[in-house]
Amino acid sequence: MISTDITLSSSHVPAKRASRVPRLMSHVPCPTSPPSAPPASHVSCPASRPSAPPASHVPCPASHVPAKRASRVPCLMSRVPAKRASHVPCLMSHVKTKQQHSTHQKRRHPMTEIISAYGGFRKTLSFGFVCLIYHATEVFCTRNYSYKNDALGKTVGQMVGAARSARQNIIEGSVRAGTSKETELRLYDVAKGSLEELAGDYEAFLIGHGEVPWAENSPEATKLMSISLDHYQGTPSRNDYGKYIMAMRVRFAEFLEAEDPIVAANSVLMAIDKACRLLHRQMETIAEEFCTEGGFTERMSNARLEMRGAQMFANHVPLCPKCGKPMRKLIARKGSNAGNPFWSCTGYPNCNGTLKYT
Repeated sequence: MISTDITLSSSHVPAKRASRVPRLMSHVPCPTSPPSAPPASHVSCPASRPSAPPASHVPCPASHVPAKRASRVPCLMSRVPAKRASHVPCLMSHVKTKQQHSTHQKRRHPMTEIISAYGGFRKTLSFGFVCLIYHATEVFCTRNYSYKNDALGKTVGQMVGAARSARQNIIEGSVRAGTSKETELRLYDVAKGSLEELAGDYEAFLIGHGEVPWAENSPEATKLMSISLDHYQGTPSRNDYGKYIMAMRVRFAEFLEAEDPIVAANSVLMAIDKACRLLHRQMETIAEEFCTEGGFTERMSNARLEMRGAQMFANHVPLCPKCGKPMRKLIARKGSNAGNPFWSCTGYPNCNGTLKYT
């Protein structure tokens, strides 16, 4: 008669193959044969608790299977290879690993700020004026160009496209400022060029209708220049900035979105000139910051040099007495000191500085 202590993992294995099956469950008792006291050789899983209820309270999965198929139902752990059985960790070990990983990430603070400030385009007056120019251009084209005088839609597409290009390039340039001052300058320059292109269309419209652009000291221009654009002081929220732009549109609507196309064209021309001057001033400021603070590549190099210096200080690595570069430990292969360590300059072969290893 088969003893009730035989585990379920070996009950479904034929006799010829029984010798080749590793005793995976030698340390885990089967729920179908709950002994009164587990043998001393049985070791519980690391995830189990000492005060776990007796195995008799846990129904065996095979108890719900017909008798003919019972021999085919293996124990839950019987499918784990013997070599991997020891690698099954406790469930809480994963939580600990994540906590350690997050703690390690929090401790990583760069010595030098590599990525500079970026994305503050909504705080600039130039972007505010460009937004007003874009919306005014849409209104102007809708009112003054139709299928009759712009059958292919090229004029409308070019004007709205130029206004959009100026707006979007300011956004992209501001966002890219964190890693490339050069890209920021180039994109601001593209935005300025798009505004100048748009100004050419408005100028052509005025001349085509027998009008000349306003002079800076004309009464209309003086009245328009008396209207100021507020500095946006809100949050970066699109909702808040949208409210700000709508309020500024209402303030400038008398000129920028006037029903008289001559007034609207002249007003947009003056707004374009203002935005171009502001963009040029921003570009000069960015160039000065680059000269004093450096760019992204220089900040990366400085951060790496600072970190390497800290690592050398922690590892007591000396500096080359000839060139000042860090040294590295090598083993002499020839000469009277063969087999002994020494310090060699990392600038070799350009520098042959050495120091005695102590």
